[in-house]
Amino acid sequence: MASASTGAVAEGGVGAGAGTVALGYKGGIGTASRVLMLDGVERTVGALVQTNFSGTLRIAGVPLAAEELLARPPAVPVGNSCMIVVATDAPVDGRQLGRVANRAVFAMRGVGADYAQGSGDYAIAFSVHDLVEAGPLPDDALSPLFAATMDAVEEALINSVLAAETTVGPEGRTAHAVPLDLVRERLAAAGVV
Repeated sequence: MASASTGAVAEGGVGAGAGTVALGYKGGIGTASRVLMLDGVERTVGALVQTNFSGTLRIAGVPLAAEELLARPPAVPVGNSCMIVVATDAPVDGRQLGRVANRAVFAMRGVGADYAQGSGDYAIAFSVHDLVEAGPLPDDALSPLFAATMDAVEEALINSVLAAETTVGPEGRTAHAVPLDLVRERLAAAGVV
């Protein structure tokens, strides 16, 4: 808490993300947010993720397999789990926040998670809105919040991998960074960038 500050959040192999591996590459911490209209009011949803799971990296639907882009064997996660925290200022109650958290885990599929056996993926969600002044939004108004949550989480997951640098861990286990030049080439060839 003493080192907390305003401004950009450090991403990649920092903090709890120092030893993580995701999608065959070095994983880590990622964050992203979205601003949306909910019931006529501008709201924000933000996501913070710690990535440590298997699968094949996909960005905008383009597969970026570590087996193809790295000169060395891809990294294999130890423990295989992804932790996701979603924060919003939307007026939602605990039951609705559970639904938001479920959508956050769905976003992992968009980046290529395989949800392998033993994967302990989970999400928690909270709201800073005070429900005393007014009750929660009706359920039929929540779809934009669900969509914004999945978009923010998907971007945060990608950011966690793209920001990470190659690291060597215990017993010489090496997790390689995503080769950004090759990723740009593949995305350009697919017409994404």
